[in-house]
Amino acid sequence: MENMSRELELNDEQSERNDTIHQAVYDLCVVMTHDDDLEWDMEYIGEIADGVASILTSQGKKVRYPSVVTNPDGIQHIEEYYSK
Repeated sequence: MENMSRELELNDEQSERNDTIHQAVYDLCVVMTHDDDLEWDMEYIGEIADGVASILTSQGKKVRYPSVVTNPDGIQHIEEYYSK
């Protein structure tokens, strides 16, 4: 699905999928730091989620991590699965 006139957005189900992933990453960080008051920060949460997705895909796993991708020509599309 391509779009040139407005920003694409993930649908509700795709957004919920990413919320679940981000919550799982945050929960892992809380366990690893042993800090129940750890600040929620998408800078590190997103970086960790991307890193895990990259590792899993390099191992041949299919990773469902929906995203809006903007091509160099400015055209956007939605990808359901992570790709490097």
